[in-house]
Amino acid sequence: MSKDLIKVEQREGEHLDASDLQPFLNYLQSQQGHEIASRVLKIFEDVKKATLEKTTSHAAFEKWLQAVIVVVVVGAASTLSYLGKFDTSLGVLLGTLVGYIFGKK
Repeated sequence: MSKDLIKVEQREGEHLDASDLQPFLNYLQSQQGHEIASRVLKIFEDVKKATLEKTTSHAAFEKWLQAVIVVVVVGAASTLSYLGKFDTSLGVLLGTLVGYIFGKK
């Protein structure tokens, strides 16, 4: 290694002080540094926005799916009870399905 390279590693117990960060802070205050910092913040904002939109659409889809499953289960149980084909094993299966849907967070 060259002697001109700055050693980045810190020794145990050694702390960075403001003078170590001063060149970086000066660069951030320049026009180019400000541009880079703005772009990095814009990337983080875009990622946050995309994540929120994806989470919202996924949650809405999940709620609709839960509602449809509950309606189908209630309809199936009512129809099978009316026809006299509803037995205990089917009741346990449908109850477990609805319990799983309501138990999910």
